[in-house]
Amino acid sequence: MNAGDILTGAATHGIRKPQRLWSIAALALAVVLIVPLLLVDVPPVLDYPNHLARIFVLAHPDDPILSQIYAPHWRIVPNLGIDVIGTGLLKLTDVHIGGRMLLALSLLAPVIGVTLYHRAVFGGAGLWPLASGLVACSAVFLLGFMNFLLALGLAFAGAAGWIALRRRVTLQWAAIAGAAIAAVTFLCHIFGVALLALLIASEEAARLYRLRRLGQPVTREATRVGIALIVVLAPASLLYLASPLSDTPALPGQWRGWDKLLAVMSPFMTTNFDLTVLTSLGFVSFLLLTWRSIAVAPAFPLSMFTLVVLFLVAPSTIKGGTFVDIRLMLMIVLLVFAGLSPRLPRRPAIVAVSFLAVLIVVRTGYLARSWIGHRADLAEMRAAIADVAPGTKVLVARGHRGNDTDVTVPTRALPGVYRLDGHLGALLTIERKAFWPLMFADPAQQPVEVRLPYRAIAQSPGEPIDLSLLHGDDREAPSYIRNWRRNFAQVILIDPPSPLPVIEGLSPIRIGIYAARYKVVSRP
Repeated sequence: MNAGDILTGAATHGIRKPQRLWSIAALALAVVLIVPLLLVDVPPVLDYPNHLARIFVLAHPDDPILSQIYAPHWRIVPNLGIDVIGTGLLKLTDVHIGGRMLLALSLLAPVIGVTLYHRAVFGGAGLWPLASGLVACSAVFLLGFMNFLLALGLAFAGAAGWIALRRRVTLQWAAIAGAAIAAVTFLCHIFGVALLALLIASEEAARLYRLRRLGQPVTREATRVGIALIVVLAPASLLYLASPLSDTPALPGQWRGWDKLLAVMSPFMTTNFDLTVLTSLGFVSFLLLTWRSIAVAPAFPLSMFTLVVLFLVAPSTIKGGTFVDIRLMLMIVLLVFAGLSPRLPRRPAIVAVSFLAVLIVVRTGYLARSWIGHRADLAEMRAAIADVAPGTKVLVARGHRGNDTDVTVPTRALPGVYRLDGHLGALLTIERKAFWPLMFADPAQQPVEVRLPYRAIAQSPGEPIDLSLLHGDDREAPSYIRNWRRNFAQVILIDPPSPLPVIEGLSPIRIGIYAARYKVVSRP
Protein backbone atom coordinates (compact mmCIF):
# COMPACT_ATOMS: atom_id res chain seq x y z
CA MET A 1 0.00 0.00 0.00
CA ASN A 2 1.39 3.39 -0.93
CA ALA A 3 2.06 5.58 2.06
CA GLY A 4 0.94 8.64 0.16
CA ASP A 5 -2.37 7.28 -1.06
CA ILE A 6 -5.51 8.57 0.55
CA LEU A 7 -5.93 6.87 3.87
CA THR A 8 -2.72 4.98 3.47
CA GLY A 9 -0.98 8.07 4.78
CA ALA A 10 -3.03 7.51 7.92
CA ALA A 11 -2.84 3.77 7.67
CA THR A 12 0.93 3.52 7.67
CA HIS A 13 1.32 5.57 10.85
CA GLY A 14 1.08 3.11 13.72
CA ILE A 15 -0.50 0.26 11.71
CA ARG A 16 1.90 -2.50 10.85
CA LYS A 17 -0.22 -4.25 8.31
CA PRO A 18 -1.87 -1.73 5.94
CA GLN A 19 -2.90 -4.62 3.66
CA ARG A 20 -5.02 -5.97 6.51
CA LEU A 21 -6.64 -2.57 6.95
CA TRP A 22 -7.44 -2.47 3.25
CA SER A 23 -8.99 -5.96 3.40
CA ILE A 24 -11.17 -4.98 6.35
CA ALA A 25 -12.27 -1.78 4.58
CA ALA A 26 -13.07 -3.67 1.36
CA LEU A 27 -15.10 -6.29 3.22
CA ALA A 28 -16.95 -3.63 5.19
CA LEU A 29 -17.78 -1.76 1.98
CA ALA A 30 -19.13 -4.90 0.33
CA VAL A 31 -21.31 -5.68 3.35
CA VAL A 32 -22.66 -2.13 3.54
CA LEU A 33 -23.52 -2.04 -0.17
CA ILE A 34 -25.25 -5.43 -0.11
CA VAL A 35 -27.37 -4.83 3.01
CA PRO A 36 -30.31 -3.22 1.12
CA LEU A 37 -30.52 -6.33 -1.11
CA LEU A 38 -31.26 -8.40 1.99
CA LEU A 39 -34.26 -6.31 3.00
CA VAL A 40 -36.63 -6.81 0.07
CA ASP A 41 -36.91 -9.78 -2.28
CA VAL A 42 -37.71 -7.68 -5.38
CA PRO A 43 -35.74 -4.42 -5.10
CA PRO A 44 -37.19 -1.32 -6.83
CA VAL A 45 -34.70 -1.43 -9.70
CA LEU A 46 -36.47 -0.62 -12.98
CA ASP A 47 -35.41 -3.36 -15.42
CA TYR A 48 -34.58 -5.97 -12.79
CA PRO A 49 -37.96 -7.78 -12.59
CA ASN A 50 -38.04 -8.00 -16.39
CA HIS A 51 -34.52 -9.42 -16.58
CA LEU A 52 -35.36 -11.86 -13.80
CA ALA A 53 -38.49 -13.04 -15.60
CA ARG A 54 -36.50 -13.74 -18.76
CA ILE A 55 -33.78 -15.60 -16.86
CA PHE A 56 -36.46 -17.56 -15.00
CA VAL A 57 -37.88 -18.66 -18.35
CA LEU A 58 -34.42 -19.61 -19.62
CA ALA A 59 -33.71 -21.60 -16.47
CA HIS A 60 -36.93 -23.61 -16.91
CA PRO A 61 -37.18 -24.28 -20.66
CA ASP A 62 -39.35 -27.37 -20.15
CA ASP A 63 -41.95 -25.76 -17.93
CA PRO A 64 -45.32 -26.97 -19.31
CA ILE A 65 -46.87 -23.48 -19.17
CA LEU A 66 -44.03 -21.09 -19.92
CA SER A 67 -42.68 -23.23 -22.76
CA GLN A 68 -45.95 -22.63 -24.59
CA ILE A 69 -45.38 -18.87 -24.44
CA TYR A 70 -41.61 -18.37 -24.64
CA ALA A 71 -38.74 -20.23 -26.28
CA PRO A 72 -34.97 -19.95 -25.67
CA HIS A 73 -33.19 -18.37 -28.62
CA TRP A 74 -29.49 -18.46 -27.81
CA ARG A 75 -27.36 -16.54 -30.26
CA ILE A 76 -24.50 -14.05 -30.27
CA VAL A 77 -25.80 -10.81 -28.77
CA PRO A 78 -23.92 -8.31 -26.58
CA ASN A 79 -26.22 -8.82 -23.58
CA LEU A 80 -25.58 -12.40 -22.53
CA GLY A 81 -23.49 -12.09 -19.36
CA ILE A 82 -26.24 -11.94 -16.76
CA ASP A 83 -28.39 -14.41 -18.72
CA VAL A 84 -25.66 -17.07 -18.87
CA ILE A 85 -24.75 -16.71 -15.20
CA GLY A 86 -28.36 -16.38 -14.09
CA THR A 87 -29.66 -19.35 -16.06
CA GLY A 88 -27.26 -21.64 -14.23
CA LEU A 89 -27.80 -19.90 -10.90
CA LEU A 90 -31.61 -20.13 -10.97
CA LYS A 91 -31.37 -23.88 -11.54
CA LEU A 92 -29.74 -24.09 -8.10
CA THR A 93 -31.43 -21.36 -6.04
CA ASP A 94 -34.80 -19.80 -5.36
CA VAL A 95 -35.63 -17.25 -8.04
CA HIS A 96 -35.56 -14.26 -5.71
CA ILE A 97 -32.37 -15.33 -3.94
CA GLY A 98 -30.57 -16.00 -7.23
CA GLY A 99 -31.90 -12.77 -8.69
CA ARG A 100 -30.51 -10.68 -5.87
CA MET A 101 -27.17 -12.45 -6.19
CA LEU A 102 -27.11 -11.26 -9.80
CA LEU A 103 -27.99 -7.74 -8.65
CA ALA A 104 -25.16 -7.87 -6.11
CA LEU A 105 -22.77 -8.92 -8.89
CA SER A 106 -23.76 -5.97 -11.06
CA LEU A 107 -23.57 -3.64 -8.04
CA LEU A 108 -20.06 -4.69 -7.02
CA ALA A 109 -18.49 -5.37 -10.44
CA PRO A 110 -17.54 -1.73 -11.23
CA VAL A 111 -16.06 -1.24 -7.74
CA ILE A 112 -13.98 -4.41 -8.11
CA GLY A 113 -12.81 -3.42 -11.59
CA VAL A 114 -11.87 0.10 -10.48
CA THR A 115 -9.94 -1.29 -7.51
CA LEU A 116 -7.96 -3.71 -9.70
CA TYR A 117 -7.13 -0.98 -12.21
CA HIS A 118 -5.99 1.42 -9.51
CA ARG A 119 -3.78 -1.26 -7.97
CA ALA A 120 -2.22 -2.14 -11.32
CA VAL A 121 -1.43 1.51 -12.07
CA PHE A 122 -0.23 2.71 -8.67
CA GLY A 123 1.26 -0.53 -7.41
CA GLY A 124 -0.64 -0.85 -4.14
CA ALA A 125 -4.01 -1.54 -2.57
CA GLY A 126 -5.16 2.02 -1.94
CA LEU A 127 -8.39 2.98 -0.22
CA TRP A 128 -9.34 5.72 -2.68
CA PRO A 129 -10.80 3.30 -5.28
CA LEU A 130 -13.01 1.83 -2.55
CA ALA A 131 -14.65 5.25 -2.37
CA SER A 132 -16.22 4.30 -5.72
CA GLY A 133 -18.81 2.71 -3.45
CA LEU A 134 -20.33 6.20 -3.56
CA VAL A 135 -21.47 5.49 -7.11
CA ALA A 136 -22.20 1.77 -6.82
CA CYS A 137 -25.88 2.52 -6.41
CA SER A 138 -26.11 5.06 -9.22
CA ALA A 139 -28.87 5.97 -11.64
CA VAL A 140 -27.48 3.27 -13.94
CA PHE A 141 -27.92 0.66 -11.21
CA LEU A 142 -31.40 1.84 -10.22
CA LEU A 143 -32.43 1.73 -13.88
CA GLY A 144 -31.36 -1.91 -13.91
CA PHE A 145 -28.62 -1.93 -16.57
CA MET A 146 -27.08 -5.09 -15.14
CA ASN A 147 -25.12 -6.31 -18.16
CA PHE A 148 -23.70 -2.83 -18.71
CA LEU A 149 -22.42 -2.65 -15.12
CA LEU A 150 -20.87 -6.10 -15.39
CA ALA A 151 -19.16 -5.01 -18.62
CA LEU A 152 -17.73 -1.90 -16.92
CA GLY A 153 -16.21 -4.06 -14.21
CA LEU A 154 -14.71 -6.37 -16.82
CA ALA A 155 -13.34 -3.41 -18.80
CA PHE A 156 -11.45 -1.95 -15.83
CA ALA A 157 -10.28 -5.40 -14.73
CA GLY A 158 -9.19 -6.21 -18.29
CA ALA A 159 -7.23 -2.96 -18.53
CA ALA A 160 -5.59 -3.78 -15.19
CA GLY A 161 -4.63 -7.16 -16.57
CA TRP A 162 -3.16 -5.51 -19.67
CA ILE A 163 -1.00 -3.20 -17.56
CA ALA A 164 0.23 -6.09 -15.42
CA LEU A 165 0.98 -8.30 -18.43
CA ARG A 166 2.89 -5.58 -20.26
CA ARG A 167 5.34 -5.57 -17.34
CA ARG A 168 5.82 -9.33 -17.40
CA VAL A 169 5.27 -10.79 -20.88
CA THR A 170 5.73 -9.81 -24.51
CA LEU A 171 3.29 -7.57 -26.34
CA GLN A 172 2.05 -10.53 -28.37
CA TRP A 173 0.95 -12.50 -25.29
CA ALA A 174 -0.66 -9.41 -23.80
CA ALA A 175 -2.61 -8.93 -27.05
CA ILE A 176 -3.89 -12.52 -26.96
CA ALA A 177 -5.04 -12.14 -23.36
CA GLY A 178 -6.61 -8.76 -24.21
CA ALA A 179 -8.49 -10.31 -27.11
CA ALA A 180 -9.99 -12.92 -24.80
CA ILE A 181 -11.19 -10.39 -22.21
CA ALA A 182 -12.54 -8.11 -24.96
CA ALA A 183 -14.60 -10.98 -26.38
CA VAL A 184 -16.02 -11.83 -22.95
CA THR A 185 -16.76 -8.16 -22.30
CA PHE A 186 -18.57 -7.86 -25.63
CA LEU A 187 -20.93 -10.66 -24.60
CA CYS A 188 -21.93 -8.51 -21.62
CA HIS A 189 -22.20 -5.10 -23.30
CA ILE A 190 -20.59 -3.39 -26.26
CA PHE A 191 -19.95 -0.19 -24.26
CA GLY A 192 -17.62 -2.23 -22.07
CA VAL A 193 -15.52 -3.15 -25.09
CA ALA A 194 -15.29 0.51 -26.05
CA LEU A 195 -14.11 1.42 -22.54
CA LEU A 196 -11.58 -1.42 -22.49
CA ALA A 197 -10.19 -0.35 -25.87
CA LEU A 198 -9.95 3.27 -24.70
CA LEU A 199 -8.10 2.36 -21.50
CA ILE A 200 -5.61 0.11 -23.30
CA ALA A 201 -5.05 2.56 -26.17
CA SER A 202 -4.53 5.44 -23.70
CA GLU A 203 -2.05 3.35 -21.70
CA GLU A 204 -0.06 2.57 -24.83
CA ALA A 205 -0.21 6.18 -26.03
CA ALA A 206 1.22 7.29 -22.68
CA ARG A 207 3.97 4.68 -22.97
CA LEU A 208 4.92 5.89 -26.45
CA TYR A 209 4.92 9.49 -25.25
CA ARG A 210 7.36 8.61 -22.46
CA LEU A 211 9.65 6.85 -24.93
CA ARG A 212 9.61 9.86 -27.21
CA ARG A 213 10.46 12.23 -24.35
CA LEU A 214 13.45 10.01 -23.58
CA GLY A 215 14.62 10.50 -27.14
CA GLN A 216 13.92 6.95 -28.28
CA PRO A 217 12.45 6.20 -31.74
CA VAL A 218 8.78 5.26 -31.50
CA THR A 219 7.69 4.57 -35.08
CA ARG A 220 8.41 0.86 -35.00
CA GLU A 221 6.99 0.46 -31.49
CA ALA A 222 3.86 2.40 -32.48
CA THR A 223 3.34 0.01 -35.40
CA ARG A 224 3.67 -3.00 -33.08
CA VAL A 225 1.20 -1.46 -30.64
CA GLY A 226 -1.26 -0.69 -33.43
CA ILE A 227 -1.16 -4.30 -34.62
CA ALA A 228 -1.61 -5.51 -31.04
CA LEU A 229 -4.68 -3.33 -30.59
CA ILE A 230 -6.15 -4.74 -33.79
CA VAL A 231 -5.58 -8.24 -32.38
CA VAL A 232 -7.25 -7.24 -29.11
CA LEU A 233 -10.37 -5.97 -30.85
CA ALA A 234 -10.55 -8.58 -33.62
CA PRO A 235 -12.63 -11.25 -31.78
CA ALA A 236 -15.06 -8.66 -30.40
CA SER A 237 -15.39 -7.13 -33.87
CA LEU A 238 -16.15 -10.52 -35.39
CA LEU A 239 -18.73 -11.19 -32.68
CA TYR A 240 -20.30 -7.81 -33.45
CA LEU A 241 -20.52 -8.63 -37.16
CA ALA A 242 -22.09 -12.00 -36.32
CA SER A 243 -24.68 -10.41 -34.03
CA PRO A 244 -27.96 -8.83 -35.09
CA LEU A 245 -26.72 -5.56 -33.60
CA SER A 246 -24.55 -5.01 -36.69
CA ASP A 247 -27.68 -4.89 -38.85
CA THR A 248 -29.47 -2.47 -36.53
CA PRO A 249 -29.45 1.10 -37.87
CA ALA A 250 -27.76 3.65 -35.63
CA LEU A 251 -30.90 5.83 -35.32
CA PRO A 252 -29.29 8.31 -32.92
CA GLY A 253 -31.70 10.07 -30.61
CA GLN A 254 -31.88 13.76 -29.91
CA TRP A 255 -29.13 15.80 -28.30
CA ARG A 256 -30.64 17.27 -25.14
CA GLY A 257 -28.63 19.82 -23.21
CA TRP A 258 -30.89 19.77 -20.14
CA ASP A 259 -30.65 15.99 -19.92
CA LYS A 260 -26.85 16.28 -19.94
CA LEU A 261 -26.96 18.74 -17.04
CA LEU A 262 -29.03 16.27 -15.06
CA ALA A 263 -26.81 13.38 -16.18
CA VAL A 264 -23.80 15.05 -14.56
CA MET A 265 -25.28 14.10 -11.17
CA SER A 266 -26.52 10.67 -12.30
CA PRO A 267 -23.62 8.65 -10.84
CA PHE A 268 -24.60 9.96 -7.40
CA MET A 269 -28.33 9.83 -7.99
CA THR A 270 -30.80 8.34 -5.54
CA THR A 271 -34.56 8.66 -5.29
CA ASN A 272 -33.91 11.60 -2.94
CA PHE A 273 -32.86 14.67 -4.91
CA ASP A 274 -31.34 16.45 -1.89
CA LEU A 275 -29.11 13.45 -1.11
CA THR A 276 -28.08 13.32 -4.76
CA VAL A 277 -27.01 16.97 -4.70
CA LEU A 278 -25.23 16.54 -1.36
CA THR A 279 -23.20 13.59 -2.64
CA SER A 280 -22.33 15.35 -5.88
CA LEU A 281 -21.15 18.48 -4.04
CA GLY A 282 -19.17 16.39 -1.56
CA PHE A 283 -17.37 14.56 -4.35
CA VAL A 284 -16.54 17.72 -6.30
CA SER A 285 -15.47 19.59 -3.16
CA PHE A 286 -13.10 16.80 -2.18
CA LEU A 287 -11.41 16.88 -5.59
CA LEU A 288 -11.09 20.67 -5.51
CA LEU A 289 -9.57 20.64 -2.02
CA THR A 290 -7.05 17.90 -2.78
CA TRP A 291 -6.19 18.46 -6.45
CA ARG A 292 -2.65 19.65 -5.69
CA SER A 293 -1.84 16.33 -4.01
CA ILE A 294 -3.39 13.99 -6.60
CA ALA A 295 -1.22 11.54 -8.52
CA VAL A 296 -2.45 10.83 -12.04
CA ALA A 297 -2.30 7.54 -13.94
CA PRO A 298 -0.47 7.78 -17.29
CA ALA A 299 -3.58 6.81 -19.26
CA PHE A 300 -5.92 9.12 -17.34
CA PRO A 301 -5.64 12.40 -19.33
CA LEU A 302 -6.38 10.91 -22.75
CA SER A 303 -9.07 8.54 -21.42
CA MET A 304 -10.81 11.33 -19.51
CA PHE A 305 -10.63 13.80 -22.40
CA THR A 306 -12.14 11.22 -24.77
CA LEU A 307 -14.98 10.31 -22.41
CA VAL A 308 -15.83 13.94 -21.70
CA VAL A 309 -15.97 14.77 -25.42
CA LEU A 310 -18.14 11.72 -26.06
CA PHE A 311 -20.44 12.74 -23.22
CA LEU A 312 -20.84 16.25 -24.61
CA VAL A 313 -21.61 15.20 -28.19
CA ALA A 314 -23.41 11.89 -27.68
CA PRO A 315 -27.12 11.62 -28.47
CA SER A 316 -29.57 10.30 -25.90
CA THR A 317 -29.91 6.93 -27.64
CA ILE A 318 -28.07 4.98 -30.33
CA LYS A 319 -28.59 1.54 -31.88
CA GLY A 320 -31.35 0.82 -29.39
CA GLY A 321 -29.13 1.72 -26.43
CA THR A 322 -30.84 4.16 -24.09
CA PHE A 323 -29.58 6.70 -21.54
CA VAL A 324 -26.24 7.07 -23.34
CA ASP A 325 -25.46 10.28 -21.39
CA ILE A 326 -25.93 8.61 -18.04
CA ARG A 327 -23.81 5.61 -19.01
CA LEU A 328 -20.93 7.81 -20.18
CA MET A 329 -21.08 9.94 -17.06
CA LEU A 330 -20.74 6.87 -14.86
CA MET A 331 -17.65 5.86 -16.85
CA ILE A 332 -16.18 9.33 -16.25
CA VAL A 333 -16.67 9.21 -12.49
CA LEU A 334 -15.43 5.63 -12.20
CA LEU A 335 -12.30 6.67 -14.11
CA VAL A 336 -11.68 9.36 -11.47
CA PHE A 337 -11.62 6.67 -8.79
CA ALA A 338 -9.52 4.33 -10.95
CA GLY A 339 -7.00 6.72 -12.47
CA LEU A 340 -6.36 9.23 -9.69
CA SER A 341 -4.67 8.74 -6.31
CA PRO A 342 -4.98 11.57 -3.75
CA ARG A 343 -1.86 11.76 -1.56
CA LEU A 344 -2.63 13.28 1.82
CA PRO A 345 -0.82 13.62 5.14
CA ARG A 346 -2.08 11.61 8.06
CA ARG A 347 -4.68 13.96 9.60
CA PRO A 348 -6.27 15.18 6.34
CA ALA A 349 -6.39 11.54 5.21
CA ILE A 350 -8.29 10.52 8.35
CA VAL A 351 -10.77 13.39 7.83
CA ALA A 352 -11.22 12.54 4.16
CA VAL A 353 -11.75 8.85 4.75
CA SER A 354 -14.19 9.51 7.57
CA PHE A 355 -16.17 11.90 5.39
CA LEU A 356 -16.35 9.49 2.45
CA ALA A 357 -17.21 6.54 4.69
CA VAL A 358 -20.02 8.45 6.39
CA LEU A 359 -21.37 9.56 3.02
CA ILE A 360 -21.44 5.96 1.75
CA VAL A 361 -23.18 4.76 4.92
CA VAL A 362 -25.75 7.58 4.79
CA ARG A 363 -26.55 6.86 1.15
CA THR A 364 -26.87 3.14 1.76
CA GLY A 365 -28.91 3.73 4.91
CA TYR A 366 -31.35 5.88 2.99
CA LEU A 367 -31.56 3.24 0.28
CA ALA A 368 -32.20 0.51 2.84
CA ARG A 369 -34.93 2.50 4.55
CA SER A 370 -36.70 3.38 1.30
CA TRP A 371 -36.46 -0.20 0.03
CA ILE A 372 -38.15 -1.43 3.20
CA GLY A 373 -41.00 0.92 2.28
CA HIS A 374 -41.13 -0.72 -1.15
CA ARG A 375 -42.43 -3.87 0.54
CA ALA A 376 -45.89 -2.27 0.69
CA ASP A 377 -46.04 -1.86 -3.10
CA LEU A 378 -44.85 -5.44 -3.56
CA ALA A 379 -47.46 -6.75 -1.14
CA GLU A 380 -50.20 -4.89 -3.01
CA MET A 381 -48.98 -6.19 -6.36
CA ARG A 382 -48.82 -9.76 -5.09
CA ALA A 383 -52.27 -9.51 -3.55
CA ALA A 384 -53.62 -8.26 -6.86
CA ILE A 385 -52.18 -11.17 -8.85
CA ALA A 386 -52.55 -13.84 -6.16
CA ASP A 387 -55.06 -16.01 -8.00
CA VAL A 388 -54.13 -15.30 -11.61
CA ALA A 389 -54.19 -18.69 -13.33
CA PRO A 390 -51.06 -19.89 -15.16
CA GLY A 391 -51.15 -19.02 -18.85
CA THR A 392 -53.59 -16.11 -18.41
CA LYS A 393 -53.04 -13.19 -20.78
CA VAL A 394 -52.73 -10.08 -18.63
CA LEU A 395 -52.36 -6.51 -19.88
CA VAL A 396 -50.56 -4.07 -17.57
CA ALA A 397 -51.52 -0.40 -17.47
CA ARG A 398 -50.57 2.52 -15.26
CA GLY A 399 -52.71 5.16 -13.66
CA HIS A 400 -50.21 7.99 -14.17
CA ARG A 401 -49.32 9.70 -17.43
CA GLY A 402 -46.15 8.60 -19.17
CA ASN A 403 -43.10 8.41 -16.94
CA ASP A 404 -44.22 11.12 -14.56
CA THR A 405 -41.60 11.19 -11.79
CA ASP A 406 -43.72 13.29 -9.43
CA VAL A 407 -44.55 10.43 -7.06
CA THR A 408 -45.85 10.06 -3.52
CA VAL A 409 -43.51 7.13 -2.75
CA PRO A 410 -39.79 7.86 -3.46
CA THR A 411 -38.91 4.31 -4.58
CA ARG A 412 -41.23 4.66 -7.56
CA ALA A 413 -39.07 7.14 -9.50
CA LEU A 414 -35.71 8.80 -10.02
CA PRO A 415 -36.57 12.52 -9.81
CA GLY A 416 -36.62 14.08 -13.25
CA VAL A 417 -35.33 10.92 -14.93
CA TYR A 418 -37.65 7.90 -14.99
CA ARG A 419 -40.26 5.84 -13.17
CA LEU A 420 -38.82 2.73 -11.51
CA ASP A 421 -41.97 0.59 -11.24
CA GLY A 422 -42.69 0.02 -14.94
CA HIS A 423 -41.67 -3.65 -14.97
CA LEU A 424 -43.33 -4.98 -11.80
CA GLY A 425 -45.74 -6.75 -14.13
CA ALA A 426 -42.94 -9.30 -14.61
CA LEU A 427 -44.09 -10.87 -11.34
CA LEU A 428 -46.97 -12.28 -13.37
CA THR A 429 -44.48 -14.49 -15.22
CA ILE A 430 -42.16 -15.19 -12.29
CA GLU A 431 -44.78 -16.04 -9.66
CA ARG A 432 -47.94 -16.89 -11.61
CA LYS A 433 -46.51 -18.20 -14.92
CA ALA A 434 -48.92 -15.91 -16.74
CA PHE A 435 -48.35 -14.00 -19.98
CA TRP A 436 -47.66 -10.28 -19.86
CA PRO A 437 -46.73 -8.49 -23.08
CA LEU A 438 -43.62 -6.54 -22.02
CA MET A 439 -41.03 -9.28 -21.42
CA PHE A 440 -37.53 -8.39 -22.65
CA ALA A 441 -37.70 -11.00 -25.41
CA ASP A 442 -36.33 -9.37 -28.52
CA PRO A 443 -34.21 -12.03 -30.31
CA ALA A 444 -31.97 -9.25 -31.59
CA GLN A 445 -31.07 -8.31 -28.01
CA GLN A 446 -31.97 -11.21 -25.70
CA PRO A 447 -31.65 -15.02 -25.89
CA VAL A 448 -35.40 -15.66 -25.72
CA GLU A 449 -38.36 -15.09 -28.02
CA VAL A 450 -42.13 -15.02 -27.74
CA ARG A 451 -43.83 -17.92 -29.49
CA LEU A 452 -45.93 -17.15 -32.54
CA PRO A 453 -49.43 -17.34 -30.96
CA TYR A 454 -48.45 -14.57 -28.51
CA ARG A 455 -46.12 -12.52 -30.69
CA ALA A 456 -48.72 -10.10 -32.03
CA ILE A 457 -49.72 -9.06 -28.50
CA ALA A 458 -46.16 -8.65 -27.17
CA GLN A 459 -43.80 -5.70 -27.29
CA SER A 460 -40.13 -5.61 -26.34
CA PRO A 461 -38.98 -3.25 -25.07
CA GLY A 462 -42.03 -1.44 -23.81
CA GLU A 463 -43.72 0.30 -20.92
CA PRO A 464 -47.16 -0.22 -19.39
CA ILE A 465 -49.81 1.64 -21.33
CA ASP A 466 -51.43 4.77 -19.94
CA LEU A 467 -54.86 4.39 -18.42
CA SER A 468 -56.24 6.83 -21.00
CA LEU A 469 -55.68 4.23 -23.75
CA LEU A 470 -58.15 1.89 -22.05
CA HIS A 471 -60.77 4.59 -22.29
CA GLY A 472 -60.15 5.96 -25.76
CA ASP A 473 -59.73 4.78 -29.32
CA ASP A 474 -57.10 2.04 -29.22
CA ARG A 475 -56.37 2.55 -32.93
CA GLU A 476 -53.96 5.27 -31.80
CA ALA A 477 -52.31 2.93 -29.28
CA PRO A 478 -49.30 0.63 -29.75
CA SER A 479 -50.14 -2.26 -32.05
CA TYR A 480 -49.89 -4.93 -29.36
CA ILE A 481 -52.88 -3.54 -27.42
CA ARG A 482 -55.23 -2.97 -30.32
CA ASN A 483 -58.33 -5.05 -29.72
CA TRP A 484 -57.09 -5.59 -26.17
CA ARG A 485 -60.59 -6.52 -24.99
CA ARG A 486 -60.47 -9.50 -27.32
CA ASN A 487 -56.82 -10.49 -26.82
CA PHE A 488 -56.41 -10.19 -23.05
CA ALA A 489 -58.34 -11.85 -20.25
CA GLN A 490 -57.35 -9.52 -17.41
CA VAL A 491 -55.85 -6.08 -16.76
CA ILE A 492 -53.52 -5.01 -13.95
CA LEU A 493 -53.57 -1.27 -13.19
CA ILE A 494 -50.48 0.02 -11.34
CA ASP A 495 -50.64 3.16 -9.22
CA PRO A 496 -54.31 3.90 -10.06
CA PRO A 497 -55.70 7.41 -9.75
CA SER A 498 -58.15 8.44 -7.08
CA PRO A 499 -61.07 8.39 -7.54
CA LEU A 500 -60.79 5.31 -9.74
CA PRO A 501 -62.66 5.78 -13.02
CA VAL A 502 -65.07 3.23 -14.42
CA ILE A 503 -63.54 1.48 -17.44
CA GLU A 504 -65.92 0.11 -20.01
CA GLY A 505 -65.53 -3.62 -20.55
CA LEU A 506 -63.71 -4.24 -17.26
CA SER A 507 -65.07 -5.74 -14.07
CA PRO A 508 -63.02 -5.19 -10.89
CA ILE A 509 -61.63 -8.28 -9.17
CA ARG A 510 -59.48 -6.59 -6.54
CA ILE A 511 -58.95 -2.89 -6.00
CA GLY A 512 -55.97 -1.74 -3.95
CA ILE A 513 -54.25 1.55 -3.31
CA TYR A 514 -51.28 0.69 -5.54
CA ALA A 515 -52.48 -2.21 -7.71
CA ALA A 516 -55.88 -3.12 -9.09
CA ARG A 517 -56.93 -6.14 -11.15
CA TYR A 518 -59.83 -6.35 -13.57
CA LYS A 519 -61.47 -9.07 -15.58
CA VAL A 520 -62.18 -8.29 -19.22
CA VAL A 521 -65.91 -8.83 -19.66
CA SER A 522 -66.49 -7.14 -22.99
CA ARG A 523 -64.98 -9.07 -25.89
CA PRO A 524 -66.37 -7.87 -29.22
